[in-house]
Amino acid sequence: MMNVKINGTDKTATLSMFNDNTGVDSVVDFVGNYDALADGKFVYDDETGTYSTDQDTFDWWDKVITDNKLLEERIADLKVKHDPEAVDEVVHASADVDLEDMAAAVNKALDEGFEGSEGK
Repeated sequence: MMNVKINGTDKTATLSMFNDNTGVDSVVDFVGNYDALADGKFVYDDETGTYSTDQDTFDWWDKVITDNKLLEERIADLKVKHDPEAVDEVVHASADVDLEDMAAAVNKALDEGFEGSEGK
């Protein structure tokens, strides 16, 4: 979990990417893998144990994290219903897009690849 202070305000918020199956919150790794912890978008304060960023950055990451968490849950569900390798093939073939577009692109490919198989 990332506790975040929004610069220029008195607001604090939380970013989280908790996996119910593993009990692990991978949000710091997820954000870090896209260099947002190294490029200054988030600044960590050792004293308070919080990160700080501006509202636009927080909102962007909040949406990306939410979209990708929902996508992970969908992929896990599809792997129970279908061949996990087939699901992985669709995911990998469609995920080569910008991070903010990835969940939508993969969801579209999953819709096409597994149309009608999710009770829609």
